[in-house]
Amino acid sequence: HNAGTKSSGTFTPDETNGNFQYCVNGGAFTLAPPTNNCTMILQITNNVSAGTITTSGFTKVTGTAPGTTNGDDFLAYITKINGFSHLSWQALQ
Repeated sequence: HNAGTKSSGTFTPDETNGNFQYCVNGGAFTLAPPTNNCTMILQITNNVSAGTITTSGFTKVTGTAPGTTNGDDFLAYITKINGFSHLSWQALQ
């Protein structure tokens, strides 16, 4: 699922759009966990306007948060179950 370009506000991936989603980091935004139990992979690609991605609402966040270099890609492995949520970052370069 193409979640579009994120450049402000809070992005809460919708698990009903599937377990594999992607978006473009086009400016600083906040990533929040999905509403319901699920596991998903979110691929994020930085464009020239990429901003810092902050997180909110996750029980635990591991890995190194994405940088803002144009063209860099990252995977966000997200799991939400029984009231807990985990985000694990992985750089692809």
